[in-house]
Amino acid sequence: MISTVIFWGLCAVLVLIPLPFGGDVPWAVFAFECAVFALAVLHLAGRFLETKREEDAEGAESDAVDAKARFPLFLKLFLGAFLAVTALQLIPLPPAVLKALSPRTASLYRDMGAGGWRPLSLAPALSFSELVHFLFYGVFAFLVYRHVRTRRRLETFTLTLLAVGVFESFYGLAELFGGSQRIFGFQRDYHLGSATGTFINRDHFAGLLEMLFALALGYLLAKADFFGMGRELSLREKILWFAQEKLQRALLCGIVAVVIGLGIVFSRSRSGIFIFFATIVLAAAAVSAGGQARRPARIVRTVAVMVVFAAVAVGVKPVVERFTKENMARDARFVYYGNTLKYLRAFPAGTGLRTFAQAYPMFETRYEPGLLDHAHNDYLEVLAEGGAVGGGALILFAAMGVVWIFLRWLRRRDPLARGIALGALLGVVALLLHSFTDFNLRIPANAAFLVALFALAARAVEVRE
Repeated sequence: MISTVIFWGLCAVLVLIPLPFGGDVPWAVFAFECAVFALAVLHLAGRFLETKREEDAEGAESDAVDAKARFPLFLKLFLGAFLAVTALQLIPLPPAVLKALSPRTASLYRDMGAGGWRPLSLAPALSFSELVHFLFYGVFAFLVYRHVRTRRRLETFTLTLLAVGVFESFYGLAELFGGSQRIFGFQRDYHLGSATGTFINRDHFAGLLEMLFALALGYLLAKADFFGMGRELSLREKILWFAQEKLQRALLCGIVAVVIGLGIVFSRSRSGIFIFFATIVLAAAAVSAGGQARRPARIVRTVAVMVVFAAVAVGVKPVVERFTKENMARDARFVYYGNTLKYLRAFPAGTGLRTFAQAYPMFETRYEPGLLDHAHNDYLEVLAEGGAVGGGALILFAAMGVVWIFLRWLRRRDPLARGIALGALLGVVALLLHSFTDFNLRIPANAAFLVALFALAARAVEVRE
């Protein structure tokens, strides 16, 4: 019973967190953390009160999941190294140690007349707050991994995520073509002419839809049983297949993928559109690497063609304009990247989580109105804040985690597990690719969906055949 409450609580969190501007407001972050804390307490209470009879009553979850499956030690070590380094940045260090680890940081404290023991973080309170955020995302992923265990829950959880994607895409398209350009009555002042759903920023809206488009592709392959087809069908078998209920399910799943894909296109996010096509290529390559027939790859390409055809029918001139030379020339991202690389060289031990905005002005090479809060590259930003060791450990955790899940996916043969795992994994890869050009991982809704998809993929590859 407790596990069921936690499962639906996880679903509710993912449904609600994108609504208040992608969760990127203080009260939404606080509400997310309170919800995760409450679910974690329930989990601990359930573990304490758990009996063998209750386990049996909840569906004998051990029968649905490979009991020998374990999260690999090397991933735990990478994650532990990141947490240890970022925690160390909060601890006051003796002047000699601080100078040895980060001469620039020691020099800054000396110039400010702040002697004595000082931490590596330039803003310890902000770094501590951000570390707490990271811990809550980790707990959220753990709860998804622990409580989305049965095949039914895998599918229900997937459908919940896809429902969020359909709503966000449909709402964004309706507001765009309806001409109101509002978010629940709030008048947008930025990214006018682009679909943004309940997000302020079109790139962050595209980031969410990229993950869910990939999941929709995987679910389409699973529900249409394309993974179960090991060979080309005869004419008679094709006729019988088209007469089955599977065709209706396939069409419905295909429509979901197309609607979400249209949301990406009309977000007018350059990175989002590029990653949309990259996801198509990666999905086709993955099903081919998995030893499948050519049909799944053709289905993936068909979805892409349908999205493009529908977009052209509606009108893609505003989208194409985003790729003109004039628009590309106005993008200052490469300036930010160059300045951030100087930042990395100056602070190899990092400046502490959430301190990018405090340290970056020291390296600005041209005037930019306002304060640059993020590097527009999550990898450079986490290296700048967490240092080469801490930031590098988190990047390796993400990269090696994707490889580990993919290798386990190659050995799976169950159609539902293969489809959901592939879709969730591609969703993770999609946002990780987008992280080269934006800061999606600092948007609460996108970060929550990313860790949820990572946990979902890791759990799906463990489902028994």
